[in-house]
Amino acid sequence: MTEEEIDDVFGCFEGECQGCDCFGRVNDLGLCKDCAGKLERDLIRQRDWDYSATAYGVPSSKREELRNQVVAQYGEKLELLAPENDKKKGKSRKGKKRKRSGKSR
Repeated sequence: MTEEEIDDVFGCFEGECQGCDCFGRVNDLGLCKDCAGKLERDLIRQRDWDYSATAYGVPSSKREELRNQVVAQYGEKLELLAPENDKKKGKSRKGKKRKRSGKSR
């Protein structure tokens, strides 16, 4: 089986990457190969073991070692995901809402 046939079986197709907006082969998440790698490394950096394909099957005793390898090779900084404290929090709309009447002003 060729690499292209394998990609077709596993849901890779032509499209726009959701991470970098480039057109080309994307996976089932809509990410190109580079952005998929960045996402995977970010998940490992954040210890999101349940969402990491690389960490799948890695014993919990070896997960920190895996994280340390990623940090040593690529650095501590996240590449694709926003850090938890940087995510925008929705503002609550307390106070009065302006009533709109059918009249134009």
